Amino acid sequence: MTDPLPFERSDTFFKVAKFDDLTEGEGSVVRAGLKKLALFLKDGEIHCIQNFCPHAGAFLGLGDVTGCVVRCPRHSWGFDFTTGACLTNPRYEVKRYVTKVEDGWVLVGVPEDGNLI
Repeated sequence: MTDPLPFERSDTFFKVAKFDDLTEGEGSVVRAGLKKLALFLKDGEIHCIQNFCPHAGAFLGLGDVTGCVVRCPRHSWGFDFTTGACLTNPRYEVKRYVTKVEDGWVLVGVPEDGNLI
């Protein structure tokens, strides 16, 4: 197992979803500022990665989920949403974002860098 990639800097937290609306084993596409992100619930823990597949550009939040792996809906490349690692080709990875829950809401921390991913 590879070490998890570091989280992106979290300058600002955005309220992105109600915790009770998340479903284990399914992804959700959410927006935090300028960024579209993919949100996953695994064993009661929330994970957030970039939504944009770095290989094929598809929305990872819409991919099939098995365990802690989401498959790109375009070419089925697998990404571990707990570590950010690409299981298909180790040259690729996805950014990870800090999450927290406050008053039943999921908040995601993103850098104020003006980038879309």
